[in-house]
Amino acid sequence: MAKRSAATKPDLLDLAFQQIAEEGLAGFSRVALARGSGRRLGEVYEEFPRRSAVLAALGRRIDRAMLAIDPAELDGMSVRERLFELIMRRLEAMAPYRAGLRRLARESRREPGLLLQSLCNLDRLVGWLMEAAGIRRGGALALLAGPALIAVYVRAFNVWLTDDSPDLARTLAALDRDLDRLERLAGWVSRRPATRRPAAPAAEPAGS
Repeated sequence: MAKRSAATKPDLLDLAFQQIAEEGLAGFSRVALARGSGRRLGEVYEEFPRRSAVLAALGRRIDRAMLAIDPAELDGMSVRERLFELIMRRLEAMAPYRAGLRRLARESRREPGLLLQSLCNLDRLVGWLMEAAGIRRGGALALLAGPALIAVYVRAFNVWLTDDSPDLARTLAALDRDLDRLERLAGWVSRRPATRRPAAPAAEPAGS
């Protein structure tokens, strides 16, 4: 009986984000979460030792969903296509948490700590995006690719937050447009040294 009861207990992260959607992170209570989920406080502690741990837990969950793909499925794609696929997989995985994320997005404007935590998650995300897309980490182009990818993702995320269309048409269009810009930028950066200083050693080619 105990095993069946445990199996039917609601997911803690899902419940946490339902609470955050209503109360914000400042109003998020792990004691209330324990009561609402039928769990002991120690069980909630294991998942969220700090209140802010709920953000890291969501980041890991959607990272796993984004990366739940066989590498062979990416083999026939260009870098741009891989980035598009991975970012859309991530946004789709966040759909159940959108109400809570909307609340957090509003709160982050007046709470710098939330923004700093999200930037830490973004750094991890970009590392995986670059590696999965086949963008090499060395060279000037890679140094530019990281911040540029963060900008592309943040813009897609902000559009997605308010995109209530069933096919996410606005999000798809914004991401497609920004990846086009990034693709052109990558080509321009890789060609610029040869164009401006023909005698200089060839620049490292753009990541593929």
